[in-house]
Amino acid sequence: MPDIETIVQDAVERRMRALAESDRNFRELQLKKLLALVGRNKDTEFGRAHGFESIRSVADFQKAVPLSTATDYHDAWRRIGEGERRVLFADPVDVFAISSGTTAEPKRIPLTRATVRGLRRAAGNATRAYIAREKSYSLLRGYGMQVSAPAELERTEHGVPVGYITGIISSAQTYPLHNIGLPTRDELNIADWGEKYALMASKYRDYDVRMFFGVTSYVAGFIEFLQERTGHKDLRSFWPNAELVVTSGIPLKNYRGVFEEAFPGIRFAELYLATEAALGFQADAGGAMSPMLEDHFYEFVPVDSWGVDDAPRLAMHEVEAGKDYVLVVTTPSGLYAYSPGDIVRFTQTDPPRIEIMRRLSAMLDLASEKMDGHQAAHVIEKTGLAVRQFTVCPAAGYCAHEWVIEFKGAVPGDAAQRIDETLIAANPSYGHLRWGNRLMKAPTVTAVQPGTFDAALLQRPGQGKILRVYRDRLLRDELVELSHELHN
Repeated sequence: MPDIETIVQDAVERRMRALAESDRNFRELQLKKLLALVGRNKDTEFGRAHGFESIRSVADFQKAVPLSTATDYHDAWRRIGEGERRVLFADPVDVFAISSGTTAEPKRIPLTRATVRGLRRAAGNATRAYIAREKSYSLLRGYGMQVSAPAELERTEHGVPVGYITGIISSAQTYPLHNIGLPTRDELNIADWGEKYALMASKYRDYDVRMFFGVTSYVAGFIEFLQERTGHKDLRSFWPNAELVVTSGIPLKNYRGVFEEAFPGIRFAELYLATEAALGFQADAGGAMSPMLEDHFYEFVPVDSWGVDDAPRLAMHEVEAGKDYVLVVTTPSGLYAYSPGDIVRFTQTDPPRIEIMRRLSAMLDLASEKMDGHQAAHVIEKTGLAVRQFTVCPAAGYCAHEWVIEFKGAVPGDAAQRIDETLIAANPSYGHLRWGNRLMKAPTVTAVQPGTFDAALLQRPGQGKILRVYRDRLLRDELVELSHELHN
Protein backbone atom coordinates (compact mmCIF):
# COMPACT_ATOMS: atom_id res chain seq x y z
CA MET A 1 0.00 0.00 0.00
CA PRO A 2 1.52 3.37 -0.98
CA ASP A 3 2.53 5.70 1.84
CA ILE A 4 1.04 9.19 2.27
CA GLU A 5 4.00 10.93 0.62
CA THR A 6 3.50 8.93 -2.57
CA ILE A 7 -0.25 9.61 -2.59
CA VAL A 8 0.30 13.33 -2.02
CA GLN A 9 3.01 13.55 -4.66
CA ASP A 10 0.80 11.90 -7.27
CA ALA A 11 -2.17 14.17 -6.46
CA VAL A 12 -0.03 17.31 -6.45
CA GLU A 13 1.67 16.48 -9.74
CA ARG A 14 -1.69 15.82 -11.43
CA ARG A 15 -3.04 19.15 -10.25
CA MET A 16 0.09 21.04 -11.26
CA ARG A 17 -0.11 19.54 -14.76
CA ALA A 18 -3.72 20.74 -15.00
CA LEU A 19 -2.77 24.25 -13.86
CA ALA A 20 0.11 24.35 -16.33
CA GLU A 21 -2.33 23.39 -19.09
CA SER A 22 -4.64 26.23 -18.01
CA ASP A 23 -1.72 28.66 -18.14
CA ARG A 24 -0.80 27.57 -21.67
CA ASN A 25 -4.35 27.85 -22.97
CA PHE A 26 -5.66 30.74 -20.86
CA ARG A 27 -7.04 32.69 -23.85
CA GLU A 28 -9.22 29.81 -25.06
CA LEU A 29 -10.10 28.82 -21.50
CA GLN A 30 -11.30 32.34 -20.68
CA LEU A 31 -13.60 32.51 -23.72
CA LYS A 32 -14.95 29.05 -22.91
CA LYS A 33 -15.65 30.13 -19.32
CA LEU A 34 -17.44 33.30 -20.41
CA LEU A 35 -19.69 31.47 -22.85
CA ALA A 36 -20.42 28.78 -20.26
CA LEU A 37 -21.48 31.37 -17.67
CA VAL A 38 -23.61 33.24 -20.20
CA GLY A 39 -25.19 30.06 -21.51
CA ARG A 40 -25.94 28.75 -18.05
CA ASN A 41 -27.72 31.97 -17.07
CA LYS A 42 -29.39 33.01 -20.32
CA ASP A 43 -32.90 32.31 -19.00
CA THR A 44 -32.49 34.39 -15.84
CA GLU A 45 -34.00 37.83 -15.45
CA PHE A 46 -30.58 39.41 -15.95
CA GLY A 47 -29.73 37.16 -18.87
CA ARG A 48 -32.92 37.96 -20.74
CA ALA A 49 -32.55 41.70 -20.09
CA HIS A 50 -29.02 41.69 -21.51
CA GLY A 51 -29.50 39.39 -24.48
CA PHE A 52 -27.38 36.48 -23.28
CA GLU A 53 -29.02 34.28 -25.92
CA SER A 54 -27.18 36.21 -28.65
CA ILE A 55 -23.72 36.46 -27.04
CA ARG A 56 -21.09 34.55 -28.99
CA SER A 57 -17.88 36.43 -28.23
CA VAL A 58 -16.15 38.71 -25.74
CA ALA A 59 -17.08 41.70 -27.90
CA ASP A 60 -20.75 40.65 -27.81
CA PHE A 61 -20.61 40.41 -24.04
CA GLN A 62 -18.95 43.78 -23.59
CA LYS A 63 -21.51 45.42 -25.84
CA ALA A 64 -24.43 43.85 -23.97
CA VAL A 65 -23.26 44.06 -20.35
CA PRO A 66 -22.03 47.30 -18.74
CA LEU A 67 -19.41 47.53 -16.04
CA SER A 68 -20.88 47.18 -12.55
CA THR A 69 -20.14 47.57 -8.85
CA ALA A 70 -21.86 46.33 -5.69
CA THR A 71 -24.35 49.21 -5.79
CA ASP A 72 -25.83 47.81 -9.00
CA TYR A 73 -26.74 44.51 -7.27
CA HIS A 74 -28.22 45.61 -3.96
CA ASP A 75 -31.85 45.22 -5.02
CA ALA A 76 -31.23 41.86 -6.73
CA TRP A 77 -29.37 40.55 -3.68
CA ARG A 78 -32.26 41.61 -1.47
CA ARG A 79 -34.78 39.81 -3.67
CA ILE A 80 -32.65 36.67 -3.79
CA GLY A 81 -32.40 36.81 0.00
CA GLU A 82 -36.20 36.88 0.13
CA GLY A 83 -36.30 33.65 -1.85
CA GLU A 84 -36.69 34.76 -5.48
CA ARG A 85 -35.06 32.44 -8.03
CA ARG A 86 -33.41 33.00 -11.41
CA VAL A 87 -32.81 36.70 -10.82
CA LEU A 88 -29.08 36.82 -11.57
CA PHE A 89 -28.16 33.14 -11.91
CA ALA A 90 -29.84 29.82 -12.58
CA ASP A 91 -28.29 27.72 -9.81
CA PRO A 92 -29.61 27.56 -6.24
CA VAL A 93 -28.01 29.70 -3.55
CA ASP A 94 -25.57 27.60 -1.53
CA VAL A 95 -24.77 30.22 1.14
CA PHE A 96 -24.96 33.96 1.77
CA ALA A 97 -21.69 35.74 2.53
CA ILE A 98 -21.96 38.78 4.75
CA SER A 99 -20.32 41.75 3.12
CA SER A 100 -17.85 43.86 5.05
CA GLY A 101 -20.24 46.76 4.85
CA THR A 102 -18.22 49.21 2.77
CA THR A 103 -21.45 50.97 1.89
CA ALA A 104 -23.94 52.30 4.40
CA GLU A 105 -25.53 48.95 5.24
CA PRO A 106 -24.12 45.41 5.29
CA LYS A 107 -25.30 43.09 2.53
CA ARG A 108 -25.81 39.37 2.11
CA ILE A 109 -24.11 38.29 -1.09
CA PRO A 110 -25.52 35.06 -2.57
CA LEU A 111 -22.98 32.42 -3.56
CA THR A 112 -23.70 29.38 -5.68
CA ARG A 113 -22.13 25.98 -5.19
CA ALA A 114 -19.80 26.63 -8.11
CA THR A 115 -18.42 29.71 -6.35
CA VAL A 116 -17.97 27.77 -3.10
CA ARG A 117 -16.10 25.09 -5.07
CA GLY A 118 -13.86 27.87 -6.34
CA LEU A 119 -13.10 28.94 -2.78
CA ARG A 120 -11.78 25.55 -1.80
CA ARG A 121 -10.06 25.11 -5.17
CA ALA A 122 -8.07 28.32 -4.57
CA ALA A 123 -6.89 27.12 -1.15
CA GLY A 124 -6.04 23.73 -2.62
CA ASN A 125 -4.16 25.28 -5.53
CA ALA A 126 -2.03 27.45 -3.25
CA THR A 127 -1.24 24.50 -0.97
CA ARG A 128 -0.41 22.13 -3.83
CA ALA A 129 1.76 24.77 -5.54
CA TYR A 130 3.73 25.17 -2.32
CA ILE A 131 4.13 21.39 -1.91
CA ALA A 132 5.32 21.07 -5.51
CA ARG A 133 7.82 23.95 -5.15
CA GLU A 134 9.30 22.73 -1.90
CA LYS A 135 8.87 18.98 -2.51
CA SER A 136 7.21 18.94 0.92
CA TYR A 137 5.18 15.76 0.43
CA SER A 138 5.13 15.00 4.16
CA LEU A 139 3.23 18.23 4.93
CA LEU A 140 -0.08 16.38 5.08
CA ARG A 141 1.14 13.98 7.73
CA GLY A 142 0.21 16.74 10.17
CA TYR A 143 -2.85 18.92 10.74
CA GLY A 144 -3.98 22.20 9.27
CA MET A 145 -5.25 24.82 11.74
CA GLN A 146 -7.94 27.03 10.23
CA VAL A 147 -8.50 30.42 11.88
CA SER A 148 -11.65 32.00 10.51
CA ALA A 149 -14.81 33.90 11.28
CA PRO A 150 -18.02 31.85 11.60
CA ALA A 151 -19.29 30.07 8.49
CA GLU A 152 -22.84 30.15 9.80
CA LEU A 153 -24.20 32.85 12.08
CA GLU A 154 -27.82 32.16 11.16
CA ARG A 155 -30.05 30.77 8.43
CA THR A 156 -32.56 32.53 6.24
CA GLU A 157 -36.24 31.66 6.49
CA HIS A 158 -35.59 29.34 3.54
CA GLY A 159 -32.83 27.51 5.42
CA VAL A 160 -29.80 28.96 3.61
CA PRO A 161 -26.72 29.50 5.83
CA VAL A 162 -25.44 33.06 6.34
CA GLY A 163 -21.81 33.56 7.36
CA TYR A 164 -18.45 35.14 6.66
CA ILE A 165 -16.43 34.26 3.58
CA THR A 166 -13.42 33.10 5.62
CA GLY A 167 -15.59 30.64 7.54
CA ILE A 168 -17.27 29.50 4.35
CA ILE A 169 -13.94 28.68 2.72
CA SER A 170 -12.79 26.81 5.85
CA SER A 171 -15.96 24.76 6.17
CA ALA A 172 -15.95 23.97 2.44
CA GLN A 173 -12.55 22.28 2.46
CA THR A 174 -12.22 18.81 0.96
CA TYR A 175 -9.16 16.60 0.53
CA PRO A 176 -6.35 17.26 1.31
CA LEU A 177 -7.74 19.29 4.23
CA HIS A 178 -11.04 17.72 5.26
CA ASN A 179 -9.43 14.91 7.20
CA ILE A 180 -6.70 17.01 8.81
CA GLY A 181 -8.50 20.32 9.30
CA LEU A 182 -8.80 21.82 12.78
CA PRO A 183 -10.94 22.96 14.54
CA THR A 184 -14.43 21.54 13.96
CA ARG A 185 -17.13 23.51 12.17
CA ASP A 186 -18.94 24.15 15.45
CA GLU A 187 -15.74 25.47 16.99
CA LEU A 188 -15.13 27.71 13.98
CA ASN A 189 -18.62 29.14 14.50
CA ILE A 190 -17.76 30.45 17.96
CA ALA A 191 -18.10 34.21 17.64
CA ASP A 192 -15.97 35.28 20.62
CA TRP A 193 -12.34 35.32 19.47
CA GLY A 194 -10.93 34.92 22.99
CA GLU A 195 -13.11 31.86 23.63
CA LYS A 196 -12.27 30.36 20.25
CA TYR A 197 -8.53 30.97 20.62
CA ALA A 198 -8.50 29.49 24.14
CA LEU A 199 -10.33 26.35 23.00
CA MET A 200 -8.03 25.87 20.00
CA ALA A 201 -4.91 26.35 22.11
CA SER A 202 -5.94 23.90 24.83
CA LYS A 203 -7.68 21.22 22.77
CA TYR A 204 -5.09 20.97 20.00
CA ARG A 205 -1.91 21.56 22.00
CA ASP A 206 -0.66 18.01 21.38
CA TYR A 207 -1.69 17.76 17.72
CA ASP A 208 0.99 17.87 15.04
CA VAL A 209 -0.05 21.19 13.47
CA ARG A 210 1.96 21.88 10.31
CA MET A 211 -0.19 24.48 8.50
CA PHE A 212 -2.28 27.53 9.33
CA PHE A 213 -5.06 28.91 7.13
CA GLY A 214 -7.04 32.12 7.45
CA VAL A 215 -7.21 35.89 7.15
CA THR A 216 -3.74 37.16 7.94
CA SER A 217 -4.83 39.21 10.95
CA TYR A 218 -6.92 36.35 12.38
CA VAL A 219 -4.00 33.92 12.29
CA ALA A 220 -1.64 36.55 13.68
CA GLY A 221 -4.13 37.23 16.48
CA PHE A 222 -4.15 33.55 17.38
CA ILE A 223 -0.36 33.41 17.43
CA GLU A 224 -0.18 36.51 19.64
CA PHE A 225 -2.74 34.88 21.97
CA LEU A 226 -0.51 31.82 22.26
CA GLN A 227 2.51 34.01 22.95
CA GLU A 228 0.63 35.78 25.73
CA ARG A 229 -0.57 32.48 27.19
CA THR A 230 2.80 30.72 27.09
CA GLY A 231 5.02 33.71 27.81
CA HIS A 232 7.23 32.69 24.88
CA LYS A 233 7.70 34.44 21.56
CA ASP A 234 9.10 31.33 19.86
CA LEU A 235 6.30 28.76 19.62
CA ARG A 236 8.30 25.89 18.11
CA SER A 237 7.96 24.09 21.45
CA PHE A 238 4.19 24.29 20.95
CA TRP A 239 4.05 23.03 17.36
CA PRO A 240 7.59 22.14 16.26
CA ASN A 241 6.65 21.06 12.74
CA ALA A 242 4.71 24.20 11.72
CA GLU A 243 5.78 24.82 8.15
CA LEU A 244 3.25 26.84 6.14
CA VAL A 245 0.85 29.74 6.57
CA VAL A 246 -1.80 30.25 3.86
CA THR A 247 -3.27 33.72 4.27
CA SER A 248 -5.78 36.00 2.60
CA GLY A 249 -7.57 39.30 2.96
CA ILE A 250 -4.83 41.43 4.56
CA PRO A 251 -1.37 41.99 3.02
CA LEU A 252 1.07 39.50 4.47
CA LYS A 253 3.83 42.12 4.78
CA ASN A 254 1.99 43.77 7.70
CA TYR A 255 2.18 40.59 9.81
CA ARG A 256 5.09 38.59 8.42
CA GLY A 257 7.26 39.42 11.43
CA VAL A 258 4.67 37.98 13.83
CA PHE A 259 4.76 34.61 12.08
CA GLU A 260 8.53 34.49 11.66
CA GLU A 261 9.13 35.35 15.33
CA ALA A 262 6.79 32.59 16.48
CA PHE A 263 7.91 29.96 13.96
CA PRO A 264 11.40 30.75 12.61
CA GLY A 265 11.73 29.51 9.03
CA ILE A 266 7.96 29.37 8.40
CA ARG A 267 6.90 29.57 4.74
CA PHE A 268 3.99 31.45 3.21
CA ALA A 269 1.38 31.25 0.46
CA GLU A 270 -1.34 33.80 -0.22
CA LEU A 271 -4.85 33.81 -1.66
CA TYR A 272 -6.63 36.65 -3.42
CA LEU A 273 -9.95 36.36 -1.64
CA ALA A 274 -12.90 38.76 -1.87
CA THR A 275 -16.31 38.42 -0.23
CA GLU A 276 -17.73 37.67 -3.67
CA ALA A 277 -15.31 34.91 -4.71
CA ALA A 278 -11.77 33.55 -4.62
CA LEU A 279 -10.04 35.50 -7.38
CA GLY A 280 -6.49 34.18 -7.31
CA PHE A 281 -3.83 32.11 -5.58
CA GLN A 282 -0.06 32.25 -5.23
CA ALA A 283 1.26 29.94 -7.90
CA ASP A 284 4.97 30.76 -7.78
CA ALA A 285 7.64 31.51 -5.19
CA GLY A 286 7.70 35.18 -6.14
CA GLY A 287 4.30 35.86 -4.61
CA ALA A 288 2.33 37.04 -7.67
CA MET A 289 -1.16 35.60 -8.05
CA SER A 290 -2.53 33.31 -10.71
CA PRO A 291 -6.12 34.24 -11.62
CA MET A 292 -8.73 31.54 -11.12
CA LEU A 293 -8.98 30.86 -14.83
CA GLU A 294 -11.23 27.82 -14.42
CA ASP A 295 -13.83 29.68 -12.36
CA HIS A 296 -14.29 33.26 -13.59
CA PHE A 297 -14.04 35.43 -16.68
CA TYR A 298 -11.69 38.39 -16.17
CA GLU A 299 -11.52 41.82 -17.75
CA PHE A 300 -9.23 44.74 -17.01
CA VAL A 301 -9.88 48.47 -17.33
CA PRO A 302 -6.88 50.84 -17.44
CA VAL A 303 -7.00 52.65 -14.12
CA ASP A 304 -6.97 56.11 -15.74
CA SER A 305 -10.05 55.18 -17.77
CA TRP A 306 -12.20 53.92 -14.88
CA GLY A 307 -15.43 55.91 -14.69
CA VAL A 308 -15.08 57.22 -18.24
CA ASP A 309 -17.83 56.47 -20.75
CA ASP A 310 -16.84 53.66 -23.10
CA ALA A 311 -13.76 52.82 -21.03
CA PRO A 312 -11.67 50.12 -22.73
CA ARG A 313 -12.22 46.62 -21.33
CA LEU A 314 -9.28 44.33 -22.00
CA ALA A 315 -9.44 40.57 -21.94
CA MET A 316 -6.65 38.60 -20.27
CA HIS A 317 -4.60 38.28 -23.46
CA GLU A 318 -4.76 42.03 -24.21
CA VAL A 319 -3.09 43.44 -21.09
CA GLU A 320 0.48 44.66 -20.68
CA ALA A 321 2.90 43.87 -17.88
CA GLY A 322 3.76 46.71 -15.52
CA LYS A 323 0.53 48.65 -16.05
CA ASP A 324 -2.23 49.19 -13.49
CA TYR A 325 -5.78 48.00 -14.19
CA VAL A 326 -9.10 47.89 -12.37
CA LEU A 327 -9.94 44.21 -12.13
CA VAL A 328 -13.40 43.24 -13.44
CA VAL A 329 -14.82 39.75 -13.07
CA THR A 330 -17.83 37.66 -14.12
CA THR A 331 -18.61 34.87 -11.66
CA PRO A 332 -20.90 31.82 -11.34
CA SER A 333 -22.86 33.76 -8.68
CA GLY A 334 -24.35 36.25 -11.08
CA LEU A 335 -21.86 39.11 -11.00
CA TYR A 336 -21.28 40.37 -14.52
CA ALA A 337 -18.41 42.68 -15.51
CA TYR A 338 -18.17 43.42 -11.79
CA SER A 339 -15.46 45.40 -10.04
CA PRO A 340 -14.67 44.26 -6.47
CA GLY A 341 -12.77 47.54 -6.12
CA ASP A 342 -9.15 46.42 -6.59
CA ILE A 343 -6.38 47.78 -8.77
CA VAL A 344 -3.98 45.11 -10.00
CA ARG A 345 -0.79 45.00 -12.04
CA PHE A 346 0.48 42.19 -14.25
CA THR A 347 3.96 41.03 -13.36
CA GLN A 348 3.88 38.88 -16.50
CA THR A 349 1.30 38.13 -19.16
CA ASP A 350 2.13 34.63 -20.44
CA PRO A 351 1.22 32.92 -18.24
CA PRO A 352 -0.79 35.68 -16.52
CA ARG A 353 0.31 36.68 -13.02
CA ILE A 354 -1.05 39.64 -11.07
CA GLU A 355 -0.28 41.52 -7.88
CA ILE A 356 -2.80 43.59 -5.94
CA MET A 357 -1.68 47.20 -5.84
CA ARG A 358 -4.36 49.10 -3.91
CA ARG A 359 -8.08 49.77 -3.58
CA LEU A 360 -9.97 52.07 -5.91
CA SER A 361 -11.12 54.16 -2.97
CA ALA A 362 -9.37 55.01 0.26
CA MET A 363 -10.20 52.38 2.84
CA LEU A 364 -9.14 51.35 6.32
CA ASP A 365 -8.53 47.62 6.33
CA LEU A 366 -6.43 46.98 9.42
CA ALA A 367 -7.91 43.56 10.19
CA SER A 368 -10.42 42.93 7.33
CA GLU A 369 -13.00 45.53 8.48
CA LYS A 370 -12.92 47.35 5.09
CA MET A 371 -14.30 50.71 6.16
CA ASP A 372 -14.35 53.37 3.44
CA GLY A 373 -15.27 57.03 3.49
CA HIS A 374 -18.94 56.41 2.68
CA GLN A 375 -19.35 54.18 5.69
CA ALA A 376 -17.39 56.53 7.94
CA ALA A 377 -19.75 59.38 6.98
CA HIS A 378 -22.75 57.12 7.56
CA VAL A 379 -21.48 56.27 11.04
CA ILE A 380 -21.02 59.93 12.00
CA GLU A 381 -24.51 60.73 10.76
CA LYS A 382 -26.10 57.85 12.69
CA THR A 383 -24.36 58.71 15.96
CA GLY A 384 -26.13 62.05 16.13
CA LEU A 385 -22.86 63.76 17.05
CA ALA A 386 -22.62 67.44 16.10
CA VAL A 387 -19.62 67.26 13.78
CA ARG A 388 -18.31 69.93 11.48
CA GLN A 389 -15.45 67.95 9.91
CA PHE A 390 -13.74 64.64 10.55
CA THR A 391 -11.27 62.12 9.23
CA VAL A 392 -10.22 58.68 10.45
CA CYS A 393 -6.88 56.87 10.36
CA PRO A 394 -5.07 53.96 12.09
CA ALA A 395 -4.35 54.41 15.78
CA ALA A 396 -0.70 54.52 16.82
CA GLY A 397 0.87 51.27 17.95
CA TYR A 398 -2.15 48.96 18.02
CA CYS A 399 -5.04 47.79 15.85
CA ALA A 400 -7.78 50.41 16.17
CA HIS A 401 -9.21 53.48 14.45
CA GLU A 402 -8.49 57.03 15.50
CA TRP A 403 -11.16 59.59 14.60
CA VAL A 404 -10.01 63.20 14.33
CA ILE A 405 -13.10 65.37 14.75
CA GLU A 406 -13.88 69.05 14.71
CA PHE A 407 -17.06 69.24 16.78
CA LYS A 408 -19.73 71.89 16.77
CA GLY A 409 -19.70 72.99 20.39
CA ALA A 410 -18.68 70.88 23.38
CA VAL A 411 -16.96 67.52 22.91
CA PRO A 412 -19.25 64.67 24.09
CA GLY A 413 -17.55 62.37 26.54
CA ASP A 414 -19.10 59.30 24.94
CA ALA A 415 -18.20 60.15 21.32
CA ALA A 416 -15.84 57.20 20.86
CA GLN A 417 -18.34 54.77 22.36
CA ARG A 418 -21.13 56.03 20.10
CA ILE A 419 -18.93 55.70 17.03
CA ASP A 420 -17.87 52.20 18.06
CA GLU A 421 -21.44 50.99 18.67
CA THR A 422 -22.71 52.50 15.42
CA LEU A 423 -19.91 50.99 13.34
CA ILE A 424 -20.50 47.60 14.95
CA ALA A 425 -24.12 47.80 13.81
CA ALA A 426 -23.23 48.97 10.30
CA ASN A 427 -20.25 46.72 9.55
CA PRO A 428 -20.55 43.04 10.58
CA SER A 429 -16.86 42.39 10.01
CA TYR A 430 -15.88 45.24 12.30
CA GLY A 431 -18.34 44.02 14.90
CA HIS A 432 -16.89 40.53 14.77
CA LEU A 433 -13.34 41.85 15.07
CA ARG A 434 -14.32 43.94 18.10
CA TRP A 435 -15.83 40.94 19.90
CA GLY A 436 -13.98 40.48 23.18
CA ASN A 437 -11.77 43.51 22.42
CA ARG A 438 -9.14 41.15 21.05
CA LEU A 439 -8.50 41.56 17.32
CA MET A 440 -9.46 45.24 17.20
CA LYS A 441 -9.43 47.65 20.10
CA ALA A 442 -11.99 50.37 20.76
CA PRO A 443 -11.62 53.51 18.64
CA THR A 444 -10.31 56.76 20.03
CA VAL A 445 -11.49 60.29 19.29
CA THR A 446 -9.08 63.21 18.99
CA ALA A 447 -10.97 66.51 19.09
CA VAL A 448 -9.38 69.48 17.32
CA GLN A 449 -10.06 73.19 17.61
CA PRO A 450 -12.67 74.93 15.42
CA GLY A 451 -11.05 76.03 12.17
CA THR A 452 -8.44 73.26 12.13
CA PHE A 453 -9.71 71.59 8.95
CA ASP A 454 -10.02 74.96 7.18
CA ALA A 455 -6.43 75.71 8.12
CA ALA A 456 -5.35 72.37 6.70
CA LEU A 457 -7.17 73.09 3.46
CA LEU A 458 -5.41 76.45 3.16
CA GLN A 459 -2.17 74.50 3.03
CA ARG A 460 -3.55 72.55 0.05
CA PRO A 461 -4.43 75.18 -2.53
CA GLY A 462 -6.63 73.74 -5.26
CA GLN A 463 -7.26 70.41 -3.53
CA GLY A 464 -10.68 71.40 -2.23
CA LYS A 465 -11.27 68.65 0.32
CA ILE A 466 -9.84 66.38 2.96
CA LEU A 467 -10.65 62.70 2.61
CA ARG A 468 -12.74 60.84 5.17
CA VAL A 469 -10.29 57.96 5.46
CA TYR A 470 -6.50 57.83 5.39
CA ARG A 471 -4.35 54.73 5.69
CA ASP A 472 -1.51 56.56 7.46
CA ARG A 473 -1.25 59.12 10.26
CA LEU A 474 0.38 61.98 8.36
CA LEU A 475 -2.74 64.13 8.06
CA ARG A 476 -3.75 63.30 11.64
CA ASP A 477 -0.43 64.63 12.94
CA GLU A 478 -0.77 67.75 10.81
CA LEU A 479 -4.30 68.43 12.11
CA VAL A 480 -3.23 68.00 15.73
CA GLU A 481 -0.32 70.40 15.25
CA LEU A 482 -2.58 72.98 13.58
CA SER A 483 -5.09 72.60 16.40
CA HIS A 484 -2.40 73.35 18.97
CA GLU A 485 -1.37 76.44 17.02
CA LEU A 486 -4.95 77.70 16.89
CA HIS A 487 -5.41 77.07 20.60
CA ASN A 488 -2.25 78.96 21.49
